[in-house]
Amino acid sequence: VGFSSPLSGATQTVEFPGARWKVSFMVENLTEADAATLQAFLLRLRGRSGRFTLHNFARPAPRGTIAGTPLVKGAGQTGTTLAIDGVTAGTTLLAGDYFAVNGELKMVVADATADGTGQMTLTFEPPLRAAPADNAAITTDKPTATFMLTDDEAKWSVQPGKFSSFPIDAIEAWT
Repeated sequence: VGFSSPLSGATQTVEFPGARWKVSFMVENLTEADAATLQAFLLRLRGRSGRFTLHNFARPAPRGTIAGTPLVKGAGQTGTTLAIDGVTAGTTLLAGDYFAVNGELKMVVADATADGTGQMTLTFEPPLRAAPADNAAITTDKPTATFMLTDDEAKWSVQPGKFSSFPIDAIEAWT
């Protein structure tokens, strides 16, 4: 939240916890069978009361070379850095790659490389909401967050005899 002084023009900002992922996309040109399946899914959600998991379709896998079994290295970690181990020495996660830990979706904001013992420190956003347990799994292939629709309406458009299109707007829902 930002505040500007009407006298001096100086600006102050305040950061509140609670950054959430928001997504908007269009599913277009579905066949009748696929449209029926998506309509049923949207109706089962019952507007904002339903939950579903989603990964970034444009970047389902990291651009980095991470390999092995990434795990949290040490309990009690909070904030925007996370020490991990169990990865292959020399492998990387690059700025813009996603990972999930503790049911939370994160984006790496600085390149990270595993040292010779398979340890690396990830710098990411948004901050952790809860400290993950020691040896909690890190997911880098299709990492997900839990979402809910932003309103209670299920919407779609149909061109009879042709195709259907569905606008989807959702926001991260914390459990």
